[in-house]
Order: sequence, then C-alpha cells, then structure tokens
Amino acid sequence: MLTKEQLDISVFRPKGSKCQEPSPSHNHDRSKIYLAEQALLRMVREGDINYEGFLIQSLTMSSGVPLPDAIQQTRANIIIFTTLVSRAAMEGGLHPEIAYPLGDSYIAAALRSRDFGELSALAATMYHDFICRVHQNKTNPHYSTAIQKCCDYIALSLGKAIRISDLAALTGYSNYYLTEKFKKETGLPLFLYIRRAKIARAKLLLETSDLSVRSISEQLAFRTPNYFIKCFRNEAGTTPAQYRKLYSARSSIHGNQMFAE
Repeated sequence: MLTKEQLDISVFRPKGSKCQEPSPSHNHDRSKIYLAEQALLRMVREGDINYEGFLIQSLTMSSGVPLPDAIQQTRANIIIFTTLVSRAAMEGGLHPEIAYPLGDSYIAAALRSRDFGELSALAATMYHDFICRVHQNKTNPHYSTAIQKCCDYIALSLGKAIRISDLAALTGYSNYYLTEKFKKETGLPLFLYIRRAKIARAKLLLETSDLSVRSISEQLAFRTPNYFIKCFRNEAGTTPAQYRKLYSARSSIHGNQMFAE
C-alpha cells in the first residue's frame, strides 16, 4: 500500500521526454494522484507492457510537498517509488530473490545520481525493467511462440484497430489457421481476446483519468462510441459512465478515510 505522503511522479519520465526540475507551486487533487499511483503499480503487478501512454498522462501530477533541496526530494521520491514497484512486482509473481536485489541496485544508483536527468532516466529504466520482468514471468509456458507474439502485439496495440490479417502476417499463418490455433491455446476466440484487452484498458482510463467516454472510445480505436458502450456493457455488466461513477464513489470513501488519518 502507498504511504500517506504522496509521491511526486512528475519526476518519472519516459526516455526521451524533456526533463525539468519539479515545481512545488501546483495544487493538485491528491485523490487523483493516489489513483494514478495505484494505476502505475497495478501495471507492474499485471506486467502491462503498454504503460507509456498512461504514464505520460500522469506526469503533470506533483506532490505539492517539497523538501528544501529539490534534488533530495526527487531522489527520495524515486527511492520510495522503487520500493513500491518492487513490492508490486512480487505481488505480480516476480520472485523475492530477484525483486529485492534488483530494487536495491536501483536505490543505490539513485543515491549516486547527482542531477535530475540521471534520476529521471533511472526511474524510467527501473519501472520498465520491473514491468518487463513481471510480463516475462507471466508469459504462459503453454503458448506457442506465435501465439505469445500475438498476445504481446495486442497488448502494445490497444490504441489502434487490430486486424486478424495483421496478426496472421506477424506469425506467417493464414487467417483461418491463426484463429483456430489462438482459440485452441488461449481458450478464447481472437476477437474476444482483443475486445477484453481493450475493455480492461478502458476500465483503467475510466478509473484514473477525466477522459470522456467518447475520447476513450477513440483512444482505443472502437468504431463508434455506441459500439464501445455496447462492448463495455457486455464485458463489465454496466455502461462506462456507470462504471466510473461506481468506482469514483468507492475510491472517494477509501481516499477520505486514508487522508483523514
């Protein structure tokens, strides 16, 4: 579980993004920061390799609780976050004998870092490393290389229309052979696997962002918002708007209890 002091996740940037000193002047909604942190840790637990899009949306959030030394604050946040990420990775199945030493090595590197560029790059590398290890650990040993390649492609391509012909070309199989093989190995028709992956990402966006239902539909490349709502209801038993409302109510109760302590 996260500590009551919110982390400054604005220092945690993907490689290649512009790095600057975190600003203490922003007044952000702490409940939204908490939800964003929870989402980042859930991605670690699930080994979700398609995390960068969500991460970019989270970068404007700041703790608003600065220490006198900005470098010291950045380093402290990264050390705390590394600890939480390593725990999430263990919850996701990464063996403690791997997770603990790996986390310790990143913490040691953070203590040696002397500027924001180094610390930011280190945080991005650390997060990517843990997610990839959990993802690899979750790889189904019963899946063939071709089917695992399809699953990885789907996970990384939720923002576009995923055609069976694209997956067939990726594997070198015919459309028919691939769909039969995929269902045999995963137990799900290919179209349903893709839809469930997209709906799972939609739930995450509904829980942790202010994006409209239409925007989420477009971001996940559904044909129309109405089609997205129909697919969502089939999988979740409720509409996206109802899902967000229910989740917000539960989170509000939890957040108020947490921050009141």
